[in-house]
Amino acid sequence: MSGFATPVLFAACVLACCTLAQSALAQTADASFDQTIDADLQAQAQSEMDTGHDTEALALLNEIVRRDPRQAGALLDAAVLYCKLGQRDLSLRALARIDSQYKVPPAIEKLISIYRTNTCTPTTPRPTLTVSVAAGVTSNANFGPSDSLVTFAPGAPISSLELAPESLAHRDQYIESAIQGELPVSFWPDITLLGGLTDRQYRSQHGFDQRTGTLGVDDQKRFSGGEVDNQIAADLLWLGASVYQRNLEWHSAYWTLPRAFVSSVARAGLDFTLTDSAYPGNSLYDSVHAEVRAAFQAHIGERTTMLMFVGPGWDRPNGSRPGGMRRGYSAWLSLDYDAGRRGQFEAILEQSTLNDAAPYDPVFFGSIAERQTVQTASLRYSYPLPRGWSLYAQVSEQRISDSISLFSYTVHDGSLGVSWKY
Repeated sequence: MSGFATPVLFAACVLACCTLAQSALAQTADASFDQTIDADLQAQAQSEMDTGHDTEALALLNEIVRRDPRQAGALLDAAVLYCKLGQRDLSLRALARIDSQYKVPPAIEKLISIYRTNTCTPTTPRPTLTVSVAAGVTSNANFGPSDSLVTFAPGAPISSLELAPESLAHRDQYIESAIQGELPVSFWPDITLLGGLTDRQYRSQHGFDQRTGTLGVDDQKRFSGGEVDNQIAADLLWLGASVYQRNLEWHSAYWTLPRAFVSSVARAGLDFTLTDSAYPGNSLYDSVHAEVRAAFQAHIGERTTMLMFVGPGWDRPNGSRPGGMRRGYSAWLSLDYDAGRRGQFEAILEQSTLNDAAPYDPVFFGSIAERQTVQTASLRYSYPLPRGWSLYAQVSEQRISDSISLFSYTVHDGSLGVSWKY
């Protein structure tokens, strides 16, 4: 190779290297610019979702997916928004695309399953109806106290009292039936009418037969990336042949959207209940009860669901009720295990406490203020049958512990029944 050719070849190599370097720099700059645009679009979409502008957020998410088909998270968010906007077919199409094109963690698979089977419902809700009949036995049909001897405070007119046998706990058998339904209002979106009737007839203790009638309305809405449920209901409780209690209740709950955590999908919320209770036979015990509780729900693995509520409660009398104002707390926990064709198990644990602000009755009980704790545990097993039918067995225990022994009692229940759901 000549001496002249060597400098020319060197210059050509330098020029080629410079060209490649400029091309690489340009590609790097273009990629960085694209990433900046994608990040900005994602931030805008999140902002629109947080402010409840679902249509605008959906347009931004679709643009993100169009620019980069690898954005599975944006596609999942779009599927959720399609669902919220009532476009169920487009939502299911997006979920199917995620299933076929991406390898997602088990928790995300669970989240997709929840939206596909529960959250993303048809745009035209259907009415529901549940009917059940059961036969059972209880250890305490008349809510009789656990202790037959009532001891009074020193200085009371009498020192103690032996309760008559008919006032103590009586075992009995019963037949229980229930019907509950929900009717969506077609001309009023998000509104559902509620109704129900329950009836328990004892074999012997007919004075304690129980019947309950309920009517209400429910409103569910999406709000700030979550869900708000408001329900107003009125119910009447008959004990024997007379109306024993009347309740008017407002229940409100806020839930965040479900989030995936490892192998679980969970959501949190806040629950508020306000109940006005009246007792036609004794207005002295009329009151207003309020509860504010933190709420948590989790789908654990493929088959287990947990639901929990806990928070303070207040009970203010409308008149001069003995003991005056009451304060306390309530806690509620349920665990549900779906065994598929083998049936379903549900366990519920509940505890609530209310403490009086003043002595209950200074004449008979001195300075003792009533402190009452209610503990309930139940276990239910349901076995599915064809065409909406199922068999179920249930056992439960309720313990009422009170600083005044006259009001302490325990109830054990067991029943077998059949139910049908439309």
